[in-house]
Amino acid sequence: MFGGNTETVVIVHPLGRDAFGDPLPGTATETTVEDCLFAPGASRELAVDADQLQADGTVFAPPGTTVTAVDQVRIRGVLYEVAGAPRDWLDSVVEIPVRRVTG
Repeated sequence: MFGGNTETVVIVHPLGRDAFGDPLPGTATETTVEDCLFAPGASRELAVDADQLQADGTVFAPPGTTVTAVDQVRIRGVLYEVAGAPRDWLDSVVEIPVRRVTG
């Protein structure tokens, strides 16, 4: 689809979420998606004198990729949360906003 340096990502579909929005324990289903692009975005510290860091990015996946706002995406071995609603660009690409918080 994109040509050049594409990546394979894994979309993790959790069994559900608890009252705090965390994935329920158990075996999630995973879907491997090839021919994706990953665009790392901004990162920022979330509080003064804290070791917490938020990093954003965007995955551009082939049309027809199934992903929801409650899924997770493994990119280069690192697990990100889907941050908002994925956007389907009229059969050309699925744009998936992702976020990772550490610390």
